[in-house]
Amino acid sequence: MTLLIDRTDHGVLRLTLNRPQAANALSRALQDALVTALADAARDSTTRAVMLAGAGGRVFSAGADLREDLGLPVPEAKKLRRALLLRSILAVLDCPKPVVAVVRGKCVGGGAMLALMADEVILESGASIAMPEIALAMPSPLGVTIIQSRGGRQAAHRLMQANQPMDAATALSAGLADAVHADAALDEAAQGRAAALGAMDPTAYATNKSWLNGPLRARIIAAAQAAEAAHATGPHDAH
Repeated sequence: MTLLIDRTDHGVLRLTLNRPQAANALSRALQDALVTALADAARDSTTRAVMLAGAGGRVFSAGADLREDLGLPVPEAKKLRRALLLRSILAVLDCPKPVVAVVRGKCVGGGAMLALMADEVILESGASIAMPEIALAMPSPLGVTIIQSRGGRQAAHRLMQANQPMDAATALSAGLADAVHADAALDEAAQGRAAALGAMDPTAYATNKSWLNGPLRARIIAAAQAAEAAHATGPHDAH
């Protein structure tokens, strides 16, 4: 199974990206399963909160699975990958239940975008965040938008323009993470935060979350459209 689904205490649903042999890269099947699980969680009154994690401990997610054969010509395959990632990002952002990302190891590209859509991001002390798209000549207004929404312009410049990864402590100080814990304490801390958020009134939480994320959602859609325009006209199409 590309996505593991487990129920923990206090109505917390744990969703684990389960492709450790492929650095938990976001394949089409994995993203389909994730979007479905989040939609199910939204409808399920017994689910109070969601935890999002990666299997294996070394990589939360390396981002889109660039090696996956989607059965399409290269330009169309790239476009589909961008569409799948956008859908996954919005599924996390739009989930009315609290979502807590639990990040161990490297969190890269689209994987980082996915994690940063959670309501709270909790990093293991050895975790790191990297956005290497510019080194691949890939413009990413979407990545800029997501990083800037949490960490501001300086964090977006460092990650997106200078291609400088951030360790957990730096990510915390930049506002990209809500907490950092040693590996042994990470799961308990994340479970505690998910349970605490899940104990809030669900209607009030969902209403506030929709209002809080509305402007960001609009910027994400605009960024995705800008990315499509850039990919349609830029020299990076050769990559």
